Amino acid sequence: MSYRRPDTGNSMNDYFSSLADFTMLSHNLLEASTEQNFLIWLEKLALIDRRALILFLRKHREEIPEEYMQLARRRFKDMI
Repeated sequence: MSYRRPDTGNSMNDYFSSLADFTMLSHNLLEASTEQNFLIWLEKLALIDRRALILFLRKHREEIPEEYMQLARRRFKDMI
């Protein structure tokens, strides 16, 4: 579960590249069919950008099964 952060020397460019990666992969969290699959994508997306993940979970909380959201809340200490 590694993620290689962009490192172009331009922090703004690197940030937007990471957000593009996050956006491209975030749909996998909504499509997770098992708790294990959800946790895998939760960790992968947290490696890319934790802040974006928390905002994503807040925005899509109605689309994610409650038992999966409980796992996310435990992981992020009720920040969601």
